[in-house]
Formats: sequence, C-alpha cells, structure tokens
Amino acid sequence: MRDELLINKVHEVTKLLDEIDEMIKTQPMELQLVDHKLSDLYHLIENNELSDEASIKVVKEIHELRIKRRRLNNEYELENVFNTHKNKLIGNNTRQFLLSEIHSKEKTLNQPYKNRVYKEDEIKELIEPKKKRGRPKKEVEV
Repeated sequence: MRDELLINKVHEVTKLLDEIDEMIKTQPMELQLVDHKLSDLYHLIENNELSDEASIKVVKEIHELRIKRRRLNNEYELENVFNTHKNKLIGNNTRQFLLSEIHSKEKTLNQPYKNRVYKEDEIKELIEPKKKRGRPKKEVEV
C-alpha cells in the first residue's frame, strides 16, 4: 500500500518539476511575443492617425500587454531564484530555504514606479479630464 503511494508521490513531484522546467523554457518566447506585439502597436501609433475610439482601443491593448509583460518579468525573477536554489530541494531540512528565497524575491517585485522624466503634476495633467469651458447647457423642463 505505501509502496504504491510512494510511487504516486514521486510521479506527482516529477510532473510538477517538469511543469516548472517547461515554464522556465517557454518564458523567453512568451516575453518576446509580448514585446513584438507592443512594438507593432507603437509603430501603429507612429505611422497612423488614429480616431479617438481607435486610440482608446490601442491604449487598452498596450495596458493589457504591459501587465502581461510585468507578470512575465516577475516570473523570470522567481525562476532565477528557483534555478539558483533548486539544489535545496534534495534535503528535507533545506527546502524551507528555497521557499524563503522565493518569498523574499516575491516581496521585492512590483515596487511602485518612479518617473524618470515626467513630474507628478505633468502626469496628472495627462490623465485628468479637461474642464469644459464656457457656460453649462440650459436644462429644458418638460
């Protein structure tokens, strides 16, 4: 009974490690695909006059791709920690060190972005809606 359980557990562990290795192997291709999509969109913006509706669609797509890119970069950082410390999987008293390193790296990810060029008021000006000028429209009573 325990022998079958042991064999099943070894199969599960092997399958999980294979999945991790596959993620590590395919991560650069995923990141490259996202980068190529972003490049296509940047050139679309550069080479075409876009309507307001099209601009909104393009910016939303860029937003989604940037989020995906951030997640892939986070994955890459965690994969590097895993690769560096995967030898700690062997001993049952060292596995906690691997988890500790992974969680330590995870805490450093997704730090708030600090603008390099734009000042905070310039960013506000870009994203806040402009106030309408002139008199407000008259409301018609029914």
